[in-house]
Amino acid sequence: MKKGWYFGLVIFIWFFIVGMGDIGERGVIDIPEPEKNYAVSLVDQADVSMDLEKFSFEGQTYFIGKLGRAEISIDFGKIDSVLLILQDDHVKAKVNLKDGKALEIIVDKGKICYGISSFANVKIELQDIKKITMHGKALDRP
Repeated sequence: MKKGWYFGLVIFIWFFIVGMGDIGERGVIDIPEPEKNYAVSLVDQADVSMDLEKFSFEGQTYFIGKLGRAEISIDFGKIDSVLLILQDDHVKAKVNLKDGKALEIIVDKGKICYGISSFANVKIELQDIKKITMHGKALDRP
């Protein structure tokens, strides 16, 4: 009986040591490398603001959503700002374009945005964002 208990303890410790016993979050947030380096100011639902570079939507440099029944993608280069409102199982995004036009599209609330701030890598679900202001392409640093 004692041998079985010791064996179980050894197996548990081994899983913990090799990382299979990890219960918490990952320590490093991996940021996908977007094809273009866009700089943005992002405000989350708690009114925390941060400036980000290498901003992406699911790793891409365009927003994908639904306009009526059509699925559309809007290149970041055409966007001035995006206001986001959580509604049940989706997010309503009011996209203000640089040409002065505005669109309201529906986006899946679980989509992820990524970016790099001066102090951290950032990963945030779309449902947790209040506003994104696009500043255009940032200069790439070596």
